[in-house]
Amino acid sequence: METQDDALLVSESDNKNYGTVSSGKSSEPSELEKSRDFYVLEKQPIKRICGYPITIPFIIFNEFCERFSFYGMQTILTIYMTEKLLYSNRQATVWYHEFVAISYFTPLLGALVADAFIGKYRTILILSMVYVVGNVVMAVTSVGRWFPEDITTSQDGSANYQPQLWGPILGLHLIALGTGGIKPCVSSLGGDQFLKSEGTKLQSYFSMFYFSINCGGVLAMFITPELRSSKCMDETTCFPLAFGVPAVFMILAVISFVLASKWYVKIPPLGNPITDYSKVIWAMLTRRKMLEDNFGIKKVQDTRQLLRVLFVLSPIPFFWALYSQQGSRWIIQAKRMNGKLGNVVIKPDQMQVFNPLLVLSLLPFFEGVVYPLLRKNGLKVRATSRMVAGMVFVALAFVVCGFVELSMEARVATWNEDNVDDKRTLDTLDPEHQLHILATLPQIFLIGCGEVLTVVTGLEFAYAYAPSSTKSVCSSFFLLTHAFGNVITIIFTNVTDRDLYLYFMWAGIELSAAITMFIICWHVQDSLDRSIQQMHTQPKLQESKVPVK
Repeated sequence: METQDDALLVSESDNKNYGTVSSGKSSEPSELEKSRDFYVLEKQPIKRICGYPITIPFIIFNEFCERFSFYGMQTILTIYMTEKLLYSNRQATVWYHEFVAISYFTPLLGALVADAFIGKYRTILILSMVYVVGNVVMAVTSVGRWFPEDITTSQDGSANYQPQLWGPILGLHLIALGTGGIKPCVSSLGGDQFLKSEGTKLQSYFSMFYFSINCGGVLAMFITPELRSSKCMDETTCFPLAFGVPAVFMILAVISFVLASKWYVKIPPLGNPITDYSKVIWAMLTRRKMLEDNFGIKKVQDTRQLLRVLFVLSPIPFFWALYSQQGSRWIIQAKRMNGKLGNVVIKPDQMQVFNPLLVLSLLPFFEGVVYPLLRKNGLKVRATSRMVAGMVFVALAFVVCGFVELSMEARVATWNEDNVDDKRTLDTLDPEHQLHILATLPQIFLIGCGEVLTVVTGLEFAYAYAPSSTKSVCSSFFLLTHAFGNVITIIFTNVTDRDLYLYFMWAGIELSAAITMFIICWHVQDSLDRSIQQMHTQPKLQESKVPVK
């Protein structure tokens, strides 16, 4: 479950020394006008409840509902594509990762629109409406009786209506645009409600924000698989209800957001740092001279440090390429397993619940036990070393996944040897002869360890080593690695038709990426440390007064 990076793009308004505010005759805002406190104290003094801005409960509830909506829909998406739309496993995998990739490309668009044109509030409001439309389209068009592409008959004689394909294609792209566009805006809008002097309350807000993400995600992952497996409309499944409930939650998210409209601190767009630093990078690539004269000494040095950080993070997309397959390939694998546990049947898509629960328990374990123990034994616990170790854990998870698949194939082979006249496949083997679904817990545990070591540490590394003026830019690029990872998954999905080979292939790719990251870190770690030391010891460099060209 990709929860850490959902709360990633916190407010960086104190660092934004770019852009303009159209007020009065001056085209350049004063330093006071660029600060959050100016808008809180002078423009929009806000009400308080229990010491917190009155808008905070609305933002927290909005995030809870939005995450329930997103994860509720995403959890059942692979099952919907394979069982209802009758996509092949390969097609379902490609469409799933295409959706996730767009969802993590669009945050850059949302950040650009909010920071450079219409502000966070309007961006959230407009794209949330797009989000709602996408959810409604998914729910309505999943009623196969209304939009039939084909009609099949199940084993019990009931009719199954295959919905037309245009519905999910349109709905998923609208949802991807909506969820990605608001991702960098919601958490930072909440941060804008606080004064700079309220650091403790701001930290508490982000803790509550992160908690709401997990609550919404975990509940959705458990509830929507139950809804889709129920019967409705004379069919054996009920995807309209399973998609409809997330749609309702997204509508509640919009209502919650709008109710607090008159109380929000709405900082106007002050410009987007991504465009500024992109110009500096382009000037470096085109070997333009006098960079410091055109952009300022500090901005050029900050850009060089940013490029070092991004160089270290360059193998991270391969982590996401494997991690995101929990929602595609791993669900397809779990479909071929026996989920009966006493009187309860564990649904394949419900196995995703274990990941966020595991990560929440592993975080304090690593921070309170593993890292102190390593330090006590004289071992350096560098952020770069932890990220490399995390990628190794993910590679091991896919090795275990491959052996699970091998065991499943062995059971099919044994059946076929004993029943020559009744050949079976992984998809048609009777449940009592299938491997139990809980056999996937070891791989879920390993990938959870990998997430704690790679994702959480990656956020820490990006924040610690990126110059203060580039932290929001670095955070945006960290989200972008998730998008590129899913593109990598799409590229390699059709390499082989046998899942067993795919799992071991991915393990090899991830191990190669871990080795690459280790080599990169070996070469640039000293440069990174020196740059950080210089930033803390040298007096502040003056920015050039020449505007960015």
